[in-house]
Amino acid sequence: MGFLLVIHVMVCILLVVMILLQVGKGASTGASFGGGTRTFFGPSGRATFLGKVIVVLVIIFAVTTLTLSILSGGGKPPG
Repeated sequence: MGFLLVIHVMVCILLVVMILLQVGKGASTGASFGGGTRTFFGPSGRATFLGKVIVVLVIIFAVTTLTLSILSGGGKPPG
């Protein structure tokens, strides 16, 4: 159960980082005023790649959450 908890915490941290790395919808309007930067993945490839990574992390997060809940005996009445 300790290994699963470590995986769960690592996925939580990665999920937060990946969400913060996403480019917002308003970022393209800022680029037209001289604030644009060149990205490694390109304008649409980066969003697609990060979107897929986030979906995988969310699935792993949900599975580890449910597994940890079941293993800890969550929802069982005492006795």
